[in-house]
Amino acid sequence: MVEILRHQPHEPVGMPGMPRLSAEESALLSTNALEARSAAALFQSTNVWDVHLKFTSNQWSRLGPNIVPPVLGFVRPDGSIILRNPKAARNGLAGVFGLDLPWSEADLEIGGASFRDVGARFKGNGTFVNSQRSYKRPFKIDLNKHLKQQELAGRVTLNFHNLTADASCIRDTLAYEFFRDAGVPASRTAFARLRLTVGSRFGDRLLGLYVLVENPDSVWAREQFGVGGVALFKPVTYELFKDLGEDWTAYEGIYDPKTKIKPKQSQRLMAFSKLVTRASDPEFAARVGEFIDLEEFSKFLACQVLLSNYDGPLSNGQNFLLYLDPGTERFGFIPWDLDHSWGEFPFVGSLDQRERASIWHPWMGENRFLQRMLEVGAVRECYRRELERIRNTLFLPDRLGHRVDELVPVVRPFIAEESAGRLARFEREVGQARGLAPISNNGSPPRRPSYSLKSFIAARAESVSQQLEGRAEGVILTRRQGR
Repeated sequence: MVEILRHQPHEPVGMPGMPRLSAEESALLSTNALEARSAAALFQSTNVWDVHLKFTSNQWSRLGPNIVPPVLGFVRPDGSIILRNPKAARNGLAGVFGLDLPWSEADLEIGGASFRDVGARFKGNGTFVNSQRSYKRPFKIDLNKHLKQQELAGRVTLNFHNLTADASCIRDTLAYEFFRDAGVPASRTAFARLRLTVGSRFGDRLLGLYVLVENPDSVWAREQFGVGGVALFKPVTYELFKDLGEDWTAYEGIYDPKTKIKPKQSQRLMAFSKLVTRASDPEFAARVGEFIDLEEFSKFLACQVLLSNYDGPLSNGQNFLLYLDPGTERFGFIPWDLDHSWGEFPFVGSLDQRERASIWHPWMGENRFLQRMLEVGAVRECYRRELERIRNTLFLPDRLGHRVDELVPVVRPFIAEESAGRLARFEREVGQARGLAPISNNGSPPRRPSYSLKSFIAARAESVSQQLEGRAEGVILTRRQGR
């Protein structure tokens, strides 16, 4: 896989299509970004911002990817995957494969607002790897990387996720909203219809629908928690809070701070890692509440489990953030990258198994931190309360199905603009029925049932209720299962 990725052409094949919205459909676009005085106005889930990215040919070329030495043998014998390459600037699968994503420049127009010489780079891991032969790649934009004091509604960083892994196009939006409704700090989202110009190659071509995800940074944290100095970390590790000694350099690359970290904050993380790794069961139970906000942790875990989100901390040790409250000095959790939530992640078990995944042993493989947490009586009680509360008030098939039906007409015109095939996949995922996947082009029979968001929600809700009531045990997923 590494050799194929490193030696295939990194330039996209073909050319993006032409924009083809009708006047009526164009009127549905959000074009008033200059009037957005706050992030709350920018990140409305029903906004579809009209966005145009403009690169010169040289600027596009500087986006790379650059080639660095890959990590060979990245699949371990137990099925876990190495997700850090010290030779790459960023953690994640793309870096492991030897693909590094440098910054370049571009001009940006969004909703009638124009910005010159913004910082631009490709982003993502699986979503970038899967889109290399297409121009529809995920982008991160830094408005004031080159020209200072450029901002939009108080934000300087914009994340455009390309939805290549999400045929429904609404899983991110629905999941972040679900976490927030449950009381978990989480980013807000909007949609964007991206157009692209690349120098003399082409001008004003269509990339299609993206989701715009609020960047969790120091500005976001101050607004979220009402205080400055919140430390944010973005870990990539199967061994969360493992004791690595008393030298912060051993932790820094793994925990990838997203804010400026004070010495006492790094020491706090190292102290908790020592407790998780070395404390006896009675000591851990007695002291865990000093380091972890148990209610916040329980809300976060309950949401991850209800959504069967296995592209995250339950499975591969990534796609979440830690925050350290400067007042309480306790850690909490923030979700990230939720396009494979709602039980869709196809690399873990079968769809039926993900619908029935265990609520009491939801993690895959060895996970000492989660195991120790749920062995503590007070944590298990709190987690059960939150699971019951969220299941009975928020994870309701009728409620969530209604929300799906509200979002579908928001995005449908812009999915249809991309292609008939993408529209067909969208309609299948947001519809009610779960049937067999279509026969492939070579005539081979379907390999698995097609995914339906509403069908998953109904099946998952029933399974969680059965497990809470003691009528079912749930499925403990293991690595390599369903491969």
